[in-house]
Amino acid sequence: MKKIGVFFSCLMIFCTLIVFNFTGEFSFAAQDNSLAASDIKVFLNGLELKFDVAPYIKNGRTMVPFRAIFEALGVDISWNGENRTIMATNDTTQIYIEIGKAFAYVNGYKVNLDAEAEILGGRTFVPLRFVSENTGADVSWDGSRRAVHISYVDQVRDLGEISYFRELEFTVDRWESKADGKILTVHGRVNLDDKMLMLEMYDSSRRYSSAIAQITGKDGGMNIYEADIYLTSSFNPKTILVKTLSDSNKPIKISQYDL
Repeated sequence: MKKIGVFFSCLMIFCTLIVFNFTGEFSFAAQDNSLAASDIKVFLNGLELKFDVAPYIKNGRTMVPFRAIFEALGVDISWNGENRTIMATNDTTQIYIEIGKAFAYVNGYKVNLDAEAEILGGRTFVPLRFVSENTGADVSWDGSRRAVHISYVDQVRDLGEISYFRELEFTVDRWESKADGKILTVHGRVNLDDKMLMLEMYDSSRRYSSAIAQITGKDGGMNIYEADIYLTSSFNPKTILVKTLSDSNKPIKISQYDL
């Protein structure tokens, strides 16, 4: 009996040590993760965004709050609690995300995420990469300062108005239909001849087609360009987005012209 009592005493001490060690490690990990999350900052066009639930890193992926960032980019957000889905829409883009899924739908096309959308603190989080690839924004991660930098220009212009982006000056002046409506040619001006301009023309159903601007002549100190947009079906143009390549060679939106 004495041996049995000693055995159970040792067993209880051993279990206590295990529980203490497990609890201690778990608390430390949670605290460390919390600190890692709270010091990540997000800047939009140089201004810091504030969140009620902070961004964090999970499995090497930077996760950012979907609603706060997309609303800052001028996108309308709606939440369906029954289906646990979130919808983001503007004039040219419709994004559909379901919580717990590693994919989304952008303008009806399935797009894979490099991490599942998830809820933390009552907020939906998505991978930072998804934001950069589906908003036309230039998004970068500064690991040394633990900061996310988002550059996004939301200029809305009328035809003929000048837009500015860094050293660029450009316009979308007019468009015309050719080949029985199968080609839409966009005409405009740009001050630089070594900077790519990509034009995306959207209709009311958010369908779009795109083309690269080609320099065709001079107008004073500006280059004249044309862009032939080829269509495969009937198309009623509504909006033209102008994009260029960022320093990291990603397409970024630099202006919008409403037709």
